[in-house]
Amino acid sequence: MPQTCDDFRAAAQALTRDTDGDGQTDVYGFGFRGAKGGHDHWASFTLGRDGVSLTDGLNSEAGIAGTQFVADLFQEDKVFPPSAPNDGFQEIIGAFKAGKTAMTIHHIGSANGMAEALGDKVSAAPVPECGGGRWTAFGDESTAVLSSASDKEAAWKWISFLSSAGNNARFNEATGQLPVVKADSESWSMHPQRFVGATVDSLPFAHLLPNSSATADFVNTVWPTAMQRVLTGDITAAEMNEEITALFDD
Repeated sequence: MPQTCDDFRAAAQALTRDTDGDGQTDVYGFGFRGAKGGHDHWASFTLGRDGVSLTDGLNSEAGIAGTQFVADLFQEDKVFPPSAPNDGFQEIIGAFKAGKTAMTIHHIGSANGMAEALGDKVSAAPVPECGGGRWTAFGDESTAVLSSASDKEAAWKWISFLSSAGNNARFNEATGQLPVVKADSESWSMHPQRFVGATVDSLPFAHLLPNSSATADFVNTVWPTAMQRVLTGDITAAEMNEEITALFDD
C-alpha cells in the first residue's frame, strides 16, 4: 500500500498499463474525480501538507505543490483516465468496478458494492502521507437539535436513544455508515472488515470542511471549475489556489 505521495505516484505509474498489447492504455493507475464532489481527492494530496488548510497556507509553496502534484499526475504521468476532468461519482466507481482504474478514493459507503463486484481483489487503506501529514474527509452523517425546536429535551432524548449501544448499530444498518459506539463497532459486520479497519485507522487525520458560508460555493462551483481548468492547462496551480483563498477570505 502506498505510504507516501511518492509511493502513490510510483504505484499509479506501474498500474497504468496496456494489457492487451494494442498500444492503447486500458487500465489507469487512479480514478480521479475532477467534477463536483471531487474536492476530497485533491485535498488528500494537498491539505495534508505542513501548514496547509483550506483557510490558510494554500498560497504557500507547499500548498501550490499539492495542486501541482495532482496536475502532474494527469498531464505528465497520464495515470488518470482522459475523462478525469469531468468524471463524477458514477464514473469513478463504475471504472473501478470494471477494472479500468486500479485505485480511487471513496468512503466506506461504497465498500459493499466494491466487494460484490471484485471480491477479494479489492482492499482499502488510508490515504498516503503527503508533505508532512495526511488529510481525509470526515464524512459525518449526524443528528442535531434545531435552535427552533419546540421541545429540545425530547429531541435530545431521541438523539441519545439513537446513539446508545445496539440502537446505533440499527441506525447505521439503515444509513450504510459506521456506528459511533465502540461496542457496536467491535461487532460490526455490515461492511468487509478490511474497509472498516482502513476507516478507523484514518480517524486521527480526518477533518470536516470549514463551517463557513463559503464552503458550499467551494464544493459546488469554485473547486470543480478551477480543478478542471488546471487539469486542462487553462490556469496554473497557483491561480487555482488563489481563487480558493480569495473565496474563504471574503
